[in-house]
Amino acid sequence: MIRLVITLPVIVALIIFAACNQAPVELSWLEWKWTSSPGVLALLVGALFYATGSASAWIVVLRQMRRARRAEQELRTLRARMPVDEAGPARAPGLTSAPPDSPMLKAYAAGNTPVPAPAPVAPAPVTVMPEAPATPDAPPPSERPAG
Repeated sequence: MIRLVITLPVIVALIIFAACNQAPVELSWLEWKWTSSPGVLALLVGALFYATGSASAWIVVLRQMRRARRAEQELRTLRARMPVDEAGPARAPGLTSAPPDSPMLKAYAAGNTPVPAPAPVAPAPVTVMPEAPATPDAPPPSERPAG
């Protein structure tokens, strides 16, 4: 997305420049001379730089992909060389830091994961508030004026 945000305004500016500068002029570079509009030249240079930048980015990406493939292959090789633990099955991913004689590991190896019992909850005491006595000069709720 960031590439689009950067690239789009540059392309629009080059197209506007090319549309405004259509008159042919004589251009030279070192000993070469040719006649072209500056707008076409700007579009060609922009396309050349865009292609060069894309190619260099792909070179970096391909290097990283190659490095990642090599690292994965090395990891597979190292895992294949690891000695198999005769003491029991491999540990669960979440229990790797537990000591070998941990009751949690024993429960996991037995196939029944311990579930803690919920703590008993005492009901909250209910207090009943007495109703306030009605004052003789206040009108009943149905006869009160609105507003």
